[in-house]
Amino acid sequence: MQFFTSIFLSLNWPNLIVGAVLGAALGLVVWILTRAYDSWIASKDLPYPIGGRWFSAEFDPKGESPREERNTITRVKVRRGLGGSFSIRVLARIPEIRSRTETAWRFSGKLVHGDTLVGTWRSTVKHTKRFGTAIIKFIEYGRAVGYWTGPAGKDYPVYGYWIMSLNEEDLRILAKDVLDKTAFEFVDVAEFVLKMPPPEQIIKKVRRRVAAIERAK
Repeated sequence: MQFFTSIFLSLNWPNLIVGAVLGAALGLVVWILTRAYDSWIASKDLPYPIGGRWFSAEFDPKGESPREERNTITRVKVRRGLGGSFSIRVLARIPEIRSRTETAWRFSGKLVHGDTLVGTWRSTVKHTKRFGTAIIKFIEYGRAVGYWTGPAGKDYPVYGYWIMSLNEEDLRILAKDVLDKTAFEFVDVAEFVLKMPPPEQIIKKVRRRVAAIERAK
């Protein structure tokens, strides 16, 4: 015990502490530079810097609004992180229909193939638990296009398109044309599947149908 005590007292603690601090600081610098390099590599194929304020439109299946009122338009901010990560959050909704349900969310994702963000989103509206996944690709002319999916007041996923533009007027035109000219419509696939009978019954029914066809040949 006396031997270890003498060794402990003989150590140059100030130098050891300074060395440990310098080592930790160096490790932190290397980590930051590595993440910054990864971020640059991940975003080298972006057509332009995407950070800053954008306008966003999403096909919104919430509520009982008519189809022509399904576009929810918001002003959002895109913020760049380390290692190719980005976040997008709603700054304000651009009100068109006062009776519509409140919309606010935050998206977190990483760049894939240099120009496409893939990640998850979560509602930031109080007392809500909406969440899901999304993908959006940044293209020329200050635009981005993609899709989102996730529960929206239900236990199973719904989906919709997601459009962004640096120009509000451009976004409004794009969102209206997508809704009108493509006849985009939300189809409740989950509800259809939930109403189907158990798999055993479906398989038996299909097999009987196939057997009947074979006999009729």
